[in-house]
Amino acid sequence: MLNIAGKPVAVVGGGQVAARKVRGLLAAAADVTVVSPALAAAIDPTTVHWLQQPYTRAAVANALVIIACTDDPAVNQRVKAEATPGQLVNNASDKGNSDFYNVAVATSDSVMVTVSTAGRSPHQAKQIRQEIQHWLRTQSWRDRKE
Repeated sequence: MLNIAGKPVAVVGGGQVAARKVRGLLAAAADVTVVSPALAAAIDPTTVHWLQQPYTRAAVANALVIIACTDDPAVNQRVKAEATPGQLVNNASDKGNSDFYNVAVATSDSVMVTVSTAGRSPHQAKQIRQEIQHWLRTQSWRDRKE
């Protein structure tokens, strides 16, 4: 797990994949900048710093984490290639060209469980997370105080 609360995170792309990534980043309290000429309706521009432009290296220069999720694999590759050694990049179009995978997270009051398929099947990870989340809600140990 990476604590990104208050940290600068850039999302390159403004489509539906970007909307899902932004939703998760905002839930983690990241300081999110979206770099894209347009935004999907699911991205509220008042909740992010929106740079209404195509990708440039300068637009992500201060980000600690960068999510490249445009509909152009060449741009996503360029984002990864131009990142500095201190920046972690997730290339949504090429798991082999990423520094990390996103995980699905199931939580209760005192437990956090992460699920990863190493980028092979985000849909399957989501399904497993939902089953674990349901299981966590049904456990009697949740109500015990230590």
